[in-house]
Amino acid sequence: MPHTSRKKKSLHNKRREILDDDGWTRITSSFSASPPTIQTHSTHSESEQNSNWTAGGDAIKELSPPISLPMSVAKGSTLETMRAQFAGIEVRWRETNLCKMLEQTLTDKIWTGKCKVSNCAVFGTGSFCGDAVHWIDRHESAYFQLAAFRTVVKAMERLQAHPLRAYAQEPYYNDLDGLFLASLNITKVDHPKGFELLDRDSFVYSPAAEQEVESQIMSCGPRIWLHRSFGHSLLGSQEAKASFEAKTKFKQGHEHAEMPELVLKNFPFHGSVMWWRKDDGIPGHVQAS
Repeated sequence: MPHTSRKKKSLHNKRREILDDDGWTRITSSFSASPPTIQTHSTHSESEQNSNWTAGGDAIKELSPPISLPMSVAKGSTLETMRAQFAGIEVRWRETNLCKMLEQTLTDKIWTGKCKVSNCAVFGTGSFCGDAVHWIDRHESAYFQLAAFRTVVKAMERLQAHPLRAYAQEPYYNDLDGLFLASLNITKVDHPKGFELLDRDSFVYSPAAEQEVESQIMSCGPRIWLHRSFGHSLLGSQEAKASFEAKTKFKQGHEHAEMPELVLKNFPFHGSVMWWRKDDGIPGHVQAS
């Protein structure tokens, strides 16, 4: 039984003249189902276009298409639906041990007369309304990270008795994400503005930062940094050596408190650690109970 409904092309006897190395012209015969093709060097854009087609002219569907920057808005997302979803998640967040430990660490271990924060920034939450599909609800994950950020910001505002400027940087943020953040008094910024705003009196939250982001934050030496454990990175030998030296230097100038786990399928909250400079707060390592 044939595997296709296409008609077979008839074979044609073709005569070709070939000039050999000795200068003689020889005539050869060959059978071919299609005329010979001419190989040409295509431009970069042409190569990209050709890679999307099979030899038969059928389009190839990409199994994992690249996610656009910024991420497209998921169908049905509005500022009102986002505010409502975040409000519900913030209530759940406030009931977690991690939330309570963050506030306790700030109040009892970090905040003294010396501690003053200039601004606050969060990096890499992911889009709150993007249309990409994942094995977990990334919107929920992003909202929980934002709730954690706001917990620390609000606590520091109470302790300092004045509002703080808050910023959020994420390459996948779209315009609706920006409106949502603005409704919470958080300003969306684009790379590298977030890093340029940091100084030695900043508070930074980087839930699951890549190595490059982690390194840039360490180089700024923020006063308070909520991050993951340094043991999560998998690097090559040269990168590992440079990263180890930078982290060792950072640890020498900072105290830290390990935060309790969040009982969610939420990778950014696994192994959370609060860091603060040694010239602030009560010295010593705090182990979460």
